[in-house]
Amino acid sequence: MSRQYTSTTRTGWGQRLMQSIKGIITGFVLILVAIVLLWWNEGRAVNTAKGLAEGAAAVVAISADAVDPTQDGRLVHVSGEAISGETLNDPVLGVQQRAIALLREVEMYQWREDSSTETRTRAGGAEERVTTYSYRTEWSSRQIDSSRFNQPSQYQNPSSFPISAETRRASDVSVGAFALSARLIGQIGQGDYLRLDEQHVAALPGALQARANVEHADWLYIGNPTSPEVGDLRIRLKVIHDQPVSILARQSGANLITHTTSRGTTIERLRAGHHSAEAMFEQMVRENTMLTWGLRVLGIVLAIMGFGAILKPIQVVADVLPILGSIAATGVGLVSAILGSVLSLLVIALAWLFYRPLLSIVLLVICAGLIYLVRQRGKSAAPEPEPEPPPP
Repeated sequence: MSRQYTSTTRTGWGQRLMQSIKGIITGFVLILVAIVLLWWNEGRAVNTAKGLAEGAAAVVAISADAVDPTQDGRLVHVSGEAISGETLNDPVLGVQQRAIALLREVEMYQWREDSSTETRTRAGGAEERVTTYSYRTEWSSRQIDSSRFNQPSQYQNPSSFPISAETRRASDVSVGAFALSARLIGQIGQGDYLRLDEQHVAALPGALQARANVEHADWLYIGNPTSPEVGDLRIRLKVIHDQPVSILARQSGANLITHTTSRGTTIERLRAGHHSAEAMFEQMVRENTMLTWGLRVLGIVLAIMGFGAILKPIQVVADVLPILGSIAATGVGLVSAILGSVLSLLVIALAWLFYRPLLSIVLLVICAGLIYLVRQRGKSAAPEPEPEPPPP
């Protein structure tokens, strides 16, 4: 089910100009945030990489069968069966099981609002914004606040979940002779969904029992599963049982806890299944690389947006004539992209010059090349002087 509405707003040229001038401050803030983020990210990436390299060189493989006092305080790699010694209880569904964790997942059938905006510039510099709002229903595990909708009176969601999602984890989980920290236990996520039946329906609050349906796979529906209505629920329970795991952590007596390298990098990693220490470190290195590039892209985007906000008044002034406004918008976008990219590369290069001098030289060369191309483009765009007429 999907319905659409449109809303049109008009902003005069003078108001747009004042807004763009105020936006210059926002632009400088975005550029400052980009610089800080890019600098911090390069330092974080280098320290993490060196910390992981230090950990990979120092890790010791041990047996889970018995505690070796000679390895106390060292970073160790251990594989074995993670076993829970606790019986966990889900009171809503009336489930009691010896498990590492019970995860109750709850979704509600709700209205969702999507919007798209088309901007049109009119003669004289006024701007018209046409926003289309569309509404559709979907299952969602989060509460969608319908009071913020453009049409809140027609599309209303319940103000809360009658039953909330909940995770219960055992505090007593061990691998052989070693007890796991809460952080390691929290990384155990592989499990199976429990088949819910009439006995679980009987544990529900009385008001929900009459509308419950357990005929569809792992979900217990509160409502009609084939034709749900807004406010209907579906619930399922994931049980994380004992399972083989591999761990990188510090040995502290009979406990496995967080290990901190001399670079400040924390290592406390668990993976389901049997994996070598080398494979686990390789995965962490890949994660560090992906995070580094993700934050770099974010920093560059913020810098480009900042320069775009600073140069926005030029576009607004040119919008008095829509054709000139389109040309100015293209120019502002291009210049913002160039300035944002050059600034970002300079920050990254200087950060690497501080943290790792060798790679920074390469980045500075690339940055210098971009500046040279911009200057050459400016020279080629400048009109050539007309030759003077020959004397009579």
